[in-house]
Amino acid sequence: MTRKTLSGGCLAAALMACSAVAGAGEVSVGNSILFNDADEFALKRAILDYERMRVTGSSVEEAVATPDSPNIFVSALAYYGEGQWTVWANGYRVTPGHQAPGFTVVAVSEETAEIAVGGGKPAHFALRPYQTWRSRTNDVVEGIFP
Repeated sequence: MTRKTLSGGCLAAALMACSAVAGAGEVSVGNSILFNDADEFALKRAILDYERMRVTGSSVEEAVATPDSPNIFVSALAYYGEGQWTVWANGYRVTPGHQAPGFTVVAVSEETAEIAVGGGKPAHFALRPYQTWRSRTNDVVEGIFP
């Protein structure tokens, strides 16, 4: 028997073994030289999530709903006194006489800007410069996340 037919036989046996395991509905990565334990766990979880999504009939687009309002971040604010302020939010320059589309600056103090968002999930929050309100999770985080 030549080396070529021997390696082809080994490959065929390995493929048949893999198909038998996959046909049994069991997910097995097992003792891989390519994956460590954390990678193996992540791979098993991804496969199970995919199978669960396929069984329930949901799609990725349905599973990850897009928020109806964007994240809002404040780059800077200048407070000159009551009724005299400027807030730079989401790339817009907002003043008492000029509001940005999608959100309203309700009040401004020396350190924070109070912002209200309408839409499907109305929210009211206060941001300091270099903070972002994330619409998906309805929380305020440090840094600018457009």
